[in-house]
Amino acid sequence: MPKKVLTDIDVKGKKVLVGVVFNVPIEQGAVV
Repeated sequence: MPKKVLTDIDVKGKKVLVGVVFNVPIEQGAVV
């Protein structure tokens, strides 16, 4: 798999994780 594709997936994954962490209260276990 090309590095560009891996980087795109990695960046999108991090954005999704960050969005989930900021959208879900810490009390519900957003931060592990």
